[in-house]
Amino acid sequence: MNARLQHRAASSRASSVHSKDAPRKPSEFERICTTLDGYFAKAFDARKRLLEQPYDAKLLHAWRVNLRRVTATLNDLATLSDDDLGDVLAYLKSCREATGQSRDLDILAQETLPAFLDKESAMPAGVGAAHKALSERQQEAHKRAVVELKKHNLAASLQSWRHWVQTVEPPTDNHIRKLAAAAIQQRWSTLKKRAAKLDGGQKRLHRLRSATKKLRYSIELYQHAFPKQATSAWMKQLADLQGHLGVAHDRMIGRTLIRDFLVAEDTQTLLKPFRGWGKRTAYHASEEAMQALKKLEKLNVFWRKAAH
Repeated sequence: MNARLQHRAASSRASSVHSKDAPRKPSEFERICTTLDGYFAKAFDARKRLLEQPYDAKLLHAWRVNLRRVTATLNDLATLSDDDLGDVLAYLKSCREATGQSRDLDILAQETLPAFLDKESAMPAGVGAAHKALSERQQEAHKRAVVELKKHNLAASLQSWRHWVQTVEPPTDNHIRKLAAAAIQQRWSTLKKRAAKLDGGQKRLHRLRSATKKLRYSIELYQHAFPKQATSAWMKQLADLQGHLGVAHDRMIGRTLIRDFLVAEDTQTLLKPFRGWGKRTAYHASEEAMQALKKLEKLNVFWRKAAH
């Protein structure tokens, strides 16, 4: 990052002086930069609050989601400059990944395990011991997450990003639309390829889920450059697809995690029925995801006109 922070331009080409008497509509580039700045700010705020207040799973989720929104889209925008922001992107990814285990345990404790117990006609033996073991594992993960958050300060990345915005040659709206169209098309092609390879395994499910998120975040970032009705339809359907994939992913992760800490004899009676339920519901959620994908494929591919 240091090289980027040297030789700062005395004046910003991205924010050239305009008459105070003639308010103007912001360019597509400016809208995109404002949106990305907002993602940085939300992640920054979530981290600050996590370090100042008792642990809150929602804040950790906000930290991770907003970092992912940046890392999923910034590399496309960075093609506008010789500076690819690779160091910034690598650092932000490491920030997000460092807190992943805590997030997985929170989902297991707050969503997956309660969903399983809600379906049971009678409370299975060993639930109390399982809750205790899970709570202990969560507390350990929360402490590690806070330690990692202390290590991963976003100040330098935010400074580098803002300096990049100030020094890059602002592109025209038409250029942005073509860049956006290319990025969205690439994300859409990747999603379809990964969907075709889905085999019931956790790895390929994870890759498809990741591709879905990246496509959704790209359309969100560039939505102002395209017709609102078209982008809204895609984002709504992508949210549906992402939801089903998220359930499938969480159930499969839960099956793996619970095996790691349900080792005491008084919790073993819960292990087999939970893992069986997790496998069945993950499969069902994957089928729902494929139905959502079919609906997605019927939507108007709105970005292709802008690519020509």
